[in-house]
Amino acid sequence: MITHDSMKLFLLQLLAHVGLLGLFLYGETYHFGITLFVYFLTGCFGMTMTFHRGLSHNSWNMPTWFKYFGTICGIYGLTGSSISWVASHKKHHAFSDTEKDPHSPLTKGIFKVQFLSMFEPVHIKYVTNMLRDPFHLFLHKNYFKIHALIIVALLLLDPMLLIAAYLAPAAILWNLGSAVNNLNHLYGYKPHVTNDHSTNNLFTGYLVWGEGWHNTHHAHPKRSMFGEQWWEVDIGGSLIELIGTKS
Repeated sequence: MITHDSMKLFLLQLLAHVGLLGLFLYGETYHFGITLFVYFLTGCFGMTMTFHRGLSHNSWNMPTWFKYFGTICGIYGLTGSSISWVASHKKHHAFSDTEKDPHSPLTKGIFKVQFLSMFEPVHIKYVTNMLRDPFHLFLHKNYFKIHALIIVALLLLDPMLLIAAYLAPAAILWNLGSAVNNLNHLYGYKPHVTNDHSTNNLFTGYLVWGEGWHNTHHAHPKRSMFGEQWWEVDIGGSLIELIGTKS
């Protein structure tokens, strides 16, 4: 089985949420700009383009430089290693909205999906290819050492930088990523017939780099572009078309 080293990740996320509160209490305008920029790096380049559409679904041919850059962005986002994230997501597609789904609100409940999904273990069989990759294996084994170094370095530079450039964007990424798992299996519209309760949702569609066109993704998981209608803006898919090719 593969876990996120669940309690450590949970405690770091608690710290990240405290940091988000600190941003609103003490942050200057430019601190909010830093937070949004880092959320773009971790959420769009990291989670959406690399962890999800690249590593989980192999829906586009990532240039080698982007594979490394995007993975580092995703690791920095504090949602688990690339190996654990991909394993969880592949199991979600294999058992979507059933008891075996690691993050279905219909079976696990909204609160657990939103805040406690790191406690759901997944099987090694979903990521055997990644476990043979020294790059991903190194990041998985040293995940918390890497984050300890990040925290110490930013704290020494500027405590507010630790908040604005690390903790606050990590809390935003966690909550909006979890919102996709929740809202996109509860509310929205279904342009495609699928064997689960996946929906497209405007809220997550716009805020999570196109991830909210979730029913379309479940209907066509190998597509790198999730948006189909003119209003379904898909920033992640559009950037993929700029820098890569479909697999």
